[in-house]
Amino acid sequence: MARIFHDEDAPLDAVTGKTIAVIGYGNQGRSWAQNLRDAGLGVRVGTLADSSRAQAEAEGFSPHEIPDAVDDADVVCLLIPDEVMGDAVPSAVLPTLKPGAAVCFASGYAVAFDEVTLPDTSDVVLVAPRMIGVGVRDSYVDESGFIAFVGVERDATGSAWPVALGIARALGALHRGSVEMTFRQEALIDLFVEQAIAPGLRKLWSDAAMVLLEAGIPLEAVLAEFYLSGETERTYRAMREIGPTRQWKLHSQTSQYGTMSRAQRYAGIDLAAPMRTAVEEINSGAFAREWAEVRADGYRKMKELYESEGRDALMDFEDDVRLKFAPEQG
Repeated sequence: MARIFHDEDAPLDAVTGKTIAVIGYGNQGRSWAQNLRDAGLGVRVGTLADSSRAQAEAEGFSPHEIPDAVDDADVVCLLIPDEVMGDAVPSAVLPTLKPGAAVCFASGYAVAFDEVTLPDTSDVVLVAPRMIGVGVRDSYVDESGFIAFVGVERDATGSAWPVALGIARALGALHRGSVEMTFRQEALIDLFVEQAIAPGLRKLWSDAAMVLLEAGIPLEAVLAEFYLSGETERTYRAMREIGPTRQWKLHSQTSQYGTMSRAQRYAGIDLAAPMRTAVEEINSGAFAREWAEVRADGYRKMKELYESEGRDALMDFEDDVRLKFAPEQG
């Protein structure tokens, strides 16, 4: 069984009085910086000279150039996109990273697939929220907390675990509980959801929409039923709060009977095969190499994928339908 950590497992002593550099003030960085500050820690924000710097200033921070933020920091939290780690860390982080400093990642990807190399004197720790950035902040403010994955890749100082858990607690990630994971495990499960579950769901919704359109249902009604109404979102919320099986009781008996009695129709569909292929590609590093090649080629293949799916036209249609369902303003 995996270890699950809670607030009582993590005194803040290991990070109290320390300088915590938060590198990046975007999706995760903004929430991290504010949560750590509100927890009483000494936060130093490092950003590029762009709109994120102005936002950090407006929200009470005195942002630095990244090398200056890293300089003499005890913990460096890297909240920048995985795809820029390979360039940003050697050029902007390593030159001023002091020996014995802990480097904290919110994603296992860069370390798991050797996109960054850190000094042997550095602790390398993981605090990976299972929550989008705005949710990290909102969950802290309303004191509900959020789940995260925590781990230690390298304990150079003997204090890596107390630091990792201290950061997690200060963020609000131990209020509900955080699961011990390695960097590789975190990267695998994260990529698996994106590459195995998400494509499967997209295929499911696409086929379902096609069948309903064939049956004469308007596309606007299909989109409303699938996600615009919010019913699916509430169902997933109920699954989180009381469990997938118990949430059935929140639906009509017609719904319960229809779901259970027709489930066998899908039992023979082999979804595991493409999922195992995804795991193999992730674990072997094949996907990481492919993604590195796409980036090196100026994202040409990614642009082609967008064009082939006609995403712009679909998004325009969805925006129009969404406006029609929006309450009148004024």
